[in-house]
Amino acid sequence: MYINRFLSPVIVYFYSWRMVLFSLFTGSTAILLYDYLGWQWVAIPWLPVSLIGTATAFFVGFKNNQSYDRSWEARKVWGAIVNNSRSFATAVRSFTTCSPDVEIESAAAENRIIIYRHLAWLYALKKAMAQRTSWEHKDRASERQRKALQRAQAPCEVEIAKYLPAAEHELIQGKNNQATQILDLQSQHIRNLRRAGALDAYQHVALQNLIAALYDEQGKSERIKNTPFPRQYATTSTLFIFVFMTLLPFGLLPQFVDLGEKFMFLLIPFNMIVSWVFMFMEYVGDISENPFEGLLNDIPISTIIRNIEIDLKEMLDEKDLPEKLKNYAGTVY
Repeated sequence: MYINRFLSPVIVYFYSWRMVLFSLFTGSTAILLYDYLGWQWVAIPWLPVSLIGTATAFFVGFKNNQSYDRSWEARKVWGAIVNNSRSFATAVRSFTTCSPDVEIESAAAENRIIIYRHLAWLYALKKAMAQRTSWEHKDRASERQRKALQRAQAPCEVEIAKYLPAAEHELIQGKNNQATQILDLQSQHIRNLRRAGALDAYQHVALQNLIAALYDEQGKSERIKNTPFPRQYATTSTLFIFVFMTLLPFGLLPQFVDLGEKFMFLLIPFNMIVSWVFMFMEYVGDISENPFEGLLNDIPISTIIRNIEIDLKEMLDEKDLPEKLKNYAGTVY
């Protein structure tokens, strides 16, 4: 997630240079055909072009709203994961020490296993969100962003192995959905505590409800990740923009012809500005529709997980706490 107050000019440049070149090409082509080749019929009336522009603006606005909704929903899901993680860890620590028959040292060891397993679940879910899908961006600029952000963080598999017992880590290898299997291990562990008398029936149900809440948020996150923004909207929006940008300079020709031949060159910068505004609106929606792509507009999963990690380890009174993640080139990841 990009957190600086304003977009860096470098970022704007990388987002814009292709559309600027295209608008320069269409504007120059319009002048060449009209003025140098004498094809005056290419100067089309402004009214149909403006109607196409209006329709395109409404369509792009709809797409941007829906793209933002997807990103905001993903942020709400991971905000709920933060809250449920704290509630789960607090409940585990509280419930396992309620029974007078349970030794504090034994309960502390069980707490550490369960809370560490929960941290492994967070990294397993992050790993699932990092898997690439066929509808995500694969251009060179996007790949460079991913590599740059990935270099700033440890691989998920290393973190999972760090927090899971070796036998459990071996058990989940080769599973299609490791996060689901880890939550199942949590459920089995809590069942064993209930059988051993460390939990009563109410405490057992309360912890199972918290695990169910984690399953619910995992499912929501997977739904956003694995359901593409409807491609008919994404493709149609791009097509409308292309049609409008192509026709725009030919619709502007009559306006600049009325100013006089010596002012016709002004068509090129004005065409570029209008085209840039429309295409940049389209690009904003395009790069926001998938909030788990590993790009700078993503939900900052790594930062969220690290903050949970610090909170839960402090509950365990551990002193060797990981540092909070720092932003990378104005981006929290």
